[in-house]
Amino acid sequence: MGNVLVIYHSGTGNTKKLAECVAEGARSVAGTKVTLVAAAAVDYDAAAEADGLAIGSPDYFSYMAGAVKTFFDTVLYDDRFKGKPCATFATHGGGAKVLGVLDNLVGAVKFAPVGPGVLVKGAPDAAGADAGRALGKQLAEAVA
Repeated sequence: MGNVLVIYHSGTGNTKKLAECVAEGARSVAGTKVTLVAAAAVDYDAAAEADGLAIGSPDYFSYMAGAVKTFFDTVLYDDRFKGKPCATFATHGGGAKVLGVLDNLVGAVKFAPVGPGVLVKGAPDAAGADAGRALGKQLAEAVA
């Protein structure tokens, strides 16, 4: 049984909707436990116990939300997170650069990416929702 933690920040609700799609995809893998949590409310001991992490943010001025950056700052020197399978996702209103920033930090903290992240403009439409679910499923399969 895999344990997936989906961490996100959402100002308008778009990233939360995408996070819910990622969680839904992870839950589609039998035996996977999924927890959805806002980045500002992460329990780092519980996060360290997760088998895999999905991390999402809106694009704020071509960068991630502060609460998501705080998560990366906090886990940077915490060996409990090294090598942990990870997936990234993001929403944007036109900048579309935040996914690259997230992926750079995933490498810096030595998470193990399970594949390319998902980037959606605005609220996830059918294709964006499907991409989010596929990403969640991919992560859950990596930790099963």
